[in-house]
Amino acid sequence: MLPFAATLQLDTHTAVLVGLGTLFWFFVLASFLSVARYGMRAISTGQLLDNERSPRRFTLPGIAGWFFTIGVLELIFLQSVYYVVLVCVGIAGILIESNRTAEEQFGFARLRPAQLMVWSLLGFGAIMVVEAPLMAGVSWLMDQLHLPHPEQESVEAFKQFNKFSAIAGFIFQAVILFPVIEELFFRGFLLTFLKNYTSTWMALVLSAGVFAFAHVNVGAAIPLWFLGIALGIAYEHTGSLLLPIGIHACWNLVTALSLLLDKGT
Repeated sequence: MLPFAATLQLDTHTAVLVGLGTLFWFFVLASFLSVARYGMRAISTGQLLDNERSPRRFTLPGIAGWFFTIGVLELIFLQSVYYVVLVCVGIAGILIESNRTAEEQFGFARLRPAQLMVWSLLGFGAIMVVEAPLMAGVSWLMDQLHLPHPEQESVEAFKQFNKFSAIAGFIFQAVILFPVIEELFFRGFLLTFLKNYTSTWMALVLSAGVFAFAHVNVGAAIPLWFLGIALGIAYEHTGSLLLPIGIHACWNLVTALSLLLDKGT
């Protein structure tokens, strides 16, 4: 097995982990305060949602949109990698049908690289303030109810990887591929499509719920639901799909690094 943990004395190793953990939670708290202040200002001015930057709705025929949604979700539940192909082809077709470019719809140039990096990190940190106690609370409740709450199959599979190539491939998919594909579908398409039938807030809640349950893990459903809502707000506020992609990538990266740390330990 690869030496994932540094070969330190046990007490030194523990001290390093405690120090890193302290820095991480300091960053999380600072991020939350910063984002909360910004969010309250946006709410007070009515600019949090439905502003001039918010993404345009997809107005394709309803039956086509629902068939596309059902097809993608079916492939996800079947754990077929072909859902990646369907999302890419479907989104390209919808853009052509709507006579829009990806830049017009998803706002890929609305945030400068430095802005994207900072906002992604701050957004992730702020979300973790809520997610950490939420995940702990859900785990405690399921223990009290004597309900099993196994980890996601991808996490269980990762724990069995010993080769560098397999681990690197998993991290690439988790940090690059899946955030892009999932955000293209759940926020880029589904959120804006549902706005044709309901309010923005309800579309946020519904698309986030579909996102949560598509991961097929009951124990993670509520935390992922909240994550989906936060990602949707980020997209609606900025009009740039790159921001939820960046926050999603940070979420998956920290998860992967924690798994690597456990593996090393």
